Amino acid sequence: MNQSPRYNPDQHANVCLLLEGTYPYIRGGVSTWVRQLIEGMPELTFSIIFLGGQEDDYREPVYELPDNLVHLENHMLLDTNADAPAPKQRFWQRKPDRSDLFEQNLELHGKLADAESVPDDQTASAFAKLLIDENGLTRADLEHGDDAWLAIREKYNDAPAGLDFNHFFWTVRTMHSPLFTLAQIAKSPPSADLYHSVSTGYAGYLGVLLKASRARPYVISEHGIYTKERELDLAQVDWIPQDADPFRVGLDDSMGYLRQVWIRFFKSLGRMAYDSSDHVYTLYNGNRLRQIDDGANPQRLTIVPNGVNVEHYSKVRRDDDAPVPQVLALIGRVVPIKDIKTFIRAMRIVRSKLPDAEGWLIGPEDEDEAYSAECRALVESLDLQDCIQFKGFRKIDEIFPQVGLSVLTSVSEGQPLVVLEGYAAGIPAVTTDVGSCSELIYGVTPEDQALGSAGAVVPIANPAAFAEASINLLTDNTAWQQARDAAIERVETYYDEVQMIASYRKVYTDRISTTADLAKPQGQ
Repeated sequence: MNQSPRYNPDQHANVCLLLEGTYPYIRGGVSTWVRQLIEGMPELTFSIIFLGGQEDDYREPVYELPDNLVHLENHMLLDTNADAPAPKQRFWQRKPDRSDLFEQNLELHGKLADAESVPDDQTASAFAKLLIDENGLTRADLEHGDDAWLAIREKYNDAPAGLDFNHFFWTVRTMHSPLFTLAQIAKSPPSADLYHSVSTGYAGYLGVLLKASRARPYVISEHGIYTKERELDLAQVDWIPQDADPFRVGLDDSMGYLRQVWIRFFKSLGRMAYDSSDHVYTLYNGNRLRQIDDGANPQRLTIVPNGVNVEHYSKVRRDDDAPVPQVLALIGRVVPIKDIKTFIRAMRIVRSKLPDAEGWLIGPEDEDEAYSAECRALVESLDLQDCIQFKGFRKIDEIFPQVGLSVLTSVSEGQPLVVLEGYAAGIPAVTTDVGSCSELIYGVTPEDQALGSAGAVVPIANPAAFAEASINLLTDNTAWQQARDAAIERVETYYDEVQMIASYRKVYTDRISTTADLAKPQGQ
């Protein structure tokens, strides 16, 4: 663990947030949501357990830490220094017999594989105890134990013939090693009345361990579906050995065997998180249906939409008769999941019809520098240097008055806050058909749909369709104005952050029932 700027492990908090690769070190929609949550409830105290990859990626917070954030601790899941040294054994000493634990482990793995759609918190709890019990499995057992070697060899027998054993062995070791870091956290966590994970994955599984070790309430909020986003990531990474790709044994033919092993691992973590949680909160019905498919109990699922500070952004709205700038702003990280290249290609078409149009990319480029370089090279190859501007991080309330359309070309989203922030500022949107974007553009209920379209939705990775929709709005002032009016009324009616904060305040206070509970540290 590396200490953070707000490290105070003895400070009790009402709510401990479990965060993976987001606030306060990475900007984005989820980070903005976390900041809203903490700052929107100054009467409650918060702590954060932050999980990242490597320490160099998370040196300094990019957000100012609010006063009611009383503790922040960082844990790096790819920290090689966390590996346990091999236990020293004399030749006359016998290694401890851990075979019973590994038999339990294999039995529990079988239950997960055989009942993927059946919620079973007992399985999740049993897995947790294998890691957090005093005599449970340890990192040394995984990395140096004979039983782990035999267990991996046995699972290798299920792999396709010809798969390199070294690749399989290190895949299993790499994916499971962070679980022992999570177990150490769960054995001495910051004191809190309630634990709240903002994803499944490793952060969600930390919640499973905390629920088992501390018996405090545990809830989950999912924005993008973690397992879906990992599938997209794993389809593109180059660190999974390519010679595994030709092997297909009862798995999705679109991916190699080891990639599918990773996907099944994350689905298992997600299912155990759902099973252990007291409740799961999601953004829209599409997410809810995917979570049910992944094993969440529909009786413990509630939709709580995102919200934005409507009053704040309404102050930057242009006058009704002001000209519409021919500026398309994509506000987000320059990373593959945002499909920046489709936006660049679409701007080539837009520019052919609207010679003065500009495309602004507003967001950090340092998360995937190789992809950012590819995007810049594409701009040059299409001769769009005077059209596409990489503006980096900017305060979006200063950008909105100069923008005609808020755009997204993402291949995956939850319920993008930036679209709602644009609505509040009086800016229609053109988005791909991902997440809840269709609901944001066209409405959910009949009353919501009656407000009209707030822009346009187009297929994923289709520059021509994206360009056509954008050109239609920018060249038809009546259509643009109608979309603007619908956007403003929709965000004011359904997506004000006041409603979102009130919903989560009730989530917390319902589970922290008295003033005494709020103030009482664990163990008293």
